[in-house]
Amino acid sequence: MEPKQAWGAFSLVFIVADVLVGVIIDWLGYSHLLALLVAIVAMITYLYVVYKRYHVEVVPESDIVLFDDPDDLRILSRIYGLEDSGNIQALRQRLVAFARKNKDNAFVWVAPKHVVKLGSALEMPQAASSIPQVPLGKKMIAGTLQASTLKTLPGGRSRSVTRRTKMRECPVCDAKVAGKGSICEACGADLEFYSVLRQSRVGKRLLAQKSGAVRRKLRYEVPTLGAK
Repeated sequence: MEPKQAWGAFSLVFIVADVLVGVIIDWLGYSHLLALLVAIVAMITYLYVVYKRYHVEVVPESDIVLFDDPDDLRILSRIYGLEDSGNIQALRQRLVAFARKNKDNAFVWVAPKHVVKLGSALEMPQAASSIPQVPLGKKMIAGTLQASTLKTLPGGRSRSVTRRTKMRECPVCDAKVAGKGSICEACGADLEFYSVLRQSRVGKRLLAQKSGAVRRKLRYEVPTLGAK
């Protein structure tokens, strides 16, 4: 079952549970207004959280090939509910296939496995149908990567000296930057790449996970040069 359909089935279960809780509150002797208010607040909160967290931007194929850090690809795979194991080629293959499948959509619904399983359990049995596979050769990936240069940023943007001079901290590790170099001296991140990336919703989510891991690594990294 597709994530959007699974969320429909899951939401139906939540609505039934929400109504049941409202009925129980009313049955316990509380006012009808309180029961109604609790049910409405719970429903609004649920819809907001689901829409905000699981209705995510589709990173186009042209941007996916710009990622050269396997950790970024793993985080992006988890955001989209894809398998996050394998080497960088396998990760990129899944993400490119996902991007091609949703190339006509700016946003797409994703869902945790338990939501999809519940939706599938509630789904009426249908005849099995084969899912078309998107062919993706290693030669195509290699050629696309060679075509992408350091001048390219997410969204097809070009690098800019003005953008670099305005930067005061690394978007990944929050280290202070001089505003001249293109690489963070503390964590080695491409400053402009991640600065542009965090302007999107999915980029913010990716950086939220990446930044936490990078900062923890820097915090506990034991310096060896000059140590006494």
